[in-house]
Amino acid sequence: MGSINEAFDDRYDVREFAPGTDDQGAPDERTRAWMEAVGLGFHEPYPSDATAARMAAKFTEDGETFLGVYRREPTPGSVDETWPVGTFTWFRKELSFGDGAAVDTQAISAVTVRPTERRRGILRRMMTDALRRGVEEGYAVASLTASEGTIYRRFGFGSAIRERAVRVRRARALPLLAPTSGTVTMVTPEWLADGVGKAVFARFHERTPGSMVRNAGTWPVALGILGQDGEPAKGVRAAVHRPEGSDGPGGTADVDGYVTWRVVEGSTTEDTRIEVVDLVYTTDEAYLSLWEFLLSIDLNDVVRYGRSRLDDPVVAAIADNRAYDVDHEEDHVWLRVLDVAAVLESRPYAVDGSVTLAVTDALGHASGTYRLDVREARGTVTRLADDVDGAGSDLALDVADLGALLIGSVSPVTLAAAGLLRAADPATPLLLRAMLLPVRTPHGITYF
Repeated sequence: MGSINEAFDDRYDVREFAPGTDDQGAPDERTRAWMEAVGLGFHEPYPSDATAARMAAKFTEDGETFLGVYRREPTPGSVDETWPVGTFTWFRKELSFGDGAAVDTQAISAVTVRPTERRRGILRRMMTDALRRGVEEGYAVASLTASEGTIYRRFGFGSAIRERAVRVRRARALPLLAPTSGTVTMVTPEWLADGVGKAVFARFHERTPGSMVRNAGTWPVALGILGQDGEPAKGVRAAVHRPEGSDGPGGTADVDGYVTWRVVEGSTTEDTRIEVVDLVYTTDEAYLSLWEFLLSIDLNDVVRYGRSRLDDPVVAAIADNRAYDVDHEEDHVWLRVLDVAAVLESRPYAVDGSVTLAVTDALGHASGTYRLDVREARGTVTRLADDVDGAGSDLALDVADLGALLIGSVSPVTLAAAGLLRAADPATPLLLRAMLLPVRTPHGITYF
């Protein structure tokens, strides 16, 4: 191996390209090699020919831009002769602030670096190139979901939404403390896939802060048609909720929630459980009714849901709140501000007020001093200086922490207590918290 200080451009070639297919619909040679490298990075086998062709078509449908970092002089016989040693992609994905307000983000995914090429600046080069292109393409913010929690803050990303994997024990959960309303009906995943599922998600997305639109390839998995491996799913069931006064079991427009799930058989040491695949709701009534339905299904011990929001109302609704257990909590959506004025002016606000922000950005995209003025729920941002005037501002923070605050699920008061936000007046974090308060609890249920 060469020195880790070897010049990047002498050793590597960075190539940006759009995914493509051959005349048979299969990934072309360059796209297939890139996909092989991604599979290696995430320890996944290469998919079947049919699945690979479907994936390539979805990459194109989503308008993805691929980056690959290639060895200029690969070792003969190594995969490096065709495969990139680093992979990266981005595409447009809308982030909802709730009640119709939204901003397009530069969504980043499929980030890998070959173990033999670590600590040579590959990730930094891919990220800095991509964010520069994001600025050129007019994005106000970049987004990602991460497989590891310690990688992306150095590039200016802040953890904006956290989620929990929870389980509820059936025997102690029912009856719920308050009656639910409406009707739950079992349907087939295919019926959901015929437009109903997407229509419900569109309403969930519009009203839910933190929601992000889904990749084309996500839908068959979420609706129970395909498994994570791209092959036909087995044992996935589906149900929908309709509110009181709807037009009956045959109607589709009034469906206000759905759930897909599978039963996983236990063993002598494990519970038999219902694993929720996807749970989408447009009202609290639909959410609780679908939970009540899942908890009523016989021949299992627990219902497990991997994408619960932190203030899950099920905790308060079930008969014994100790039947609700948190298995795991972690970061979900990370945001990286590229244009402070554009992104702060894109979201709604709860109360009027004015604050001056000094934003530090090691990559330079968002550095500066800004004044945010909010009147009648809308914000106006004035750039006061290109440099960071920490002493003359109300609040000083890193761009990563601005991203964490953006949706309103992370409090400025919390960041001040953590030493990540400096306030000239202790009352200012309280004011900013009130200004950023979202219309509903942020809830992201989409990975990418």
